Amino acid sequence: YEKQQVHSVYERKQSFNQLIGGKSKGGEDGCAYLPLVRIALESDQDSERGIAAAIKVLSLRRETINRGAALRLLPKNVPVSALARPFLIPALIDSESQSRRLTVASSLLRAKYVRLKHALTEAQIKSQSYLPNVPALQSLNLGDPVYASKPFKARPSNMSTLHFPDVTITKHFFSRYVVIQATATTTDEMSLNDVQLVVAESSDEALLPSVNVPIKTLPPRITGSSWCVLAASPQRLDGTAILVCEMHYTVPALDSATNVPLNFNTGIGFSSGSSSGRPYVEELQDIEIRRAEFDGF
Repeated sequence: YEKQQVHSVYERKQSFNQLIGGKSKGGEDGCAYLPLVRIALESDQDSERGIAAAIKVLSLRRETINRGAALRLLPKNVPVSALARPFLIPALIDSESQSRRLTVASSLLRAKYVRLKHALTEAQIKSQSYLPNVPALQSLNLGDPVYASKPFKARPSNMSTLHFPDVTITKHFFSRYVVIQATATTTDEMSLNDVQLVVAESSDEALLPSVNVPIKTLPPRITGSSWCVLAASPQRLDGTAILVCEMHYTVPALDSATNVPLNFNTGIGFSSGSSSGRPYVEELQDIEIRRAEFDGF
């Protein structure tokens, strides 16, 4: 009997040592309260009082204790009814409440993320609307501008689609280049991706397409500019050249439940990578480039 008492005292000491930092500060299974459950079960010779004490520990620490590990410490003959009111039902209510709080927090963070991404996109689009700010054009060393035409409205050659943006064209002339600025504004509540004017064909070899800078994403009611650069040899240009132009853009695929683009993470801003969605190509009325425009007329 004395040996059993000594052994019992030793086990309790070991359990307390684990609790205050013997094995690990986290205790068994990383939970500091599990040793308390074990001590409650073993400290009283009356098993029912020990089980009641253990259940009380579970009830008081249900928000922080490892619930699964704690339940496994209890004897298998403990009825569910003994655990339901003090532990299981409150634990379930706490879990549901925490789930709701996390859902609300997730929605708030998502909304904040969307606002920040939209603000960043608008700032990038605004910056790209000015020719000197476009990195892809800075590397060309365009030189001093010679002439800029008056803006004119680009019109589709055929019946346009519902999503066709409102497009205005401005021609910028340099000594060795022509830069066509296509300023686009969405006409409905749909965002557009990869919006750009493309010169499909030139009637004169003195004008050859060189660089295209698209608008990666154009949100609703936002105006942005894409750029098309043609390498020019004005001295070889005979009178007037005709450019066959097209407007390319992609209508992104949307989530049917949230009406948010499925490629949200990559579609906003100027990130690389192809956009998911349906591409469109709209043929525009031809654009004329006159030899005299290189002289500022």
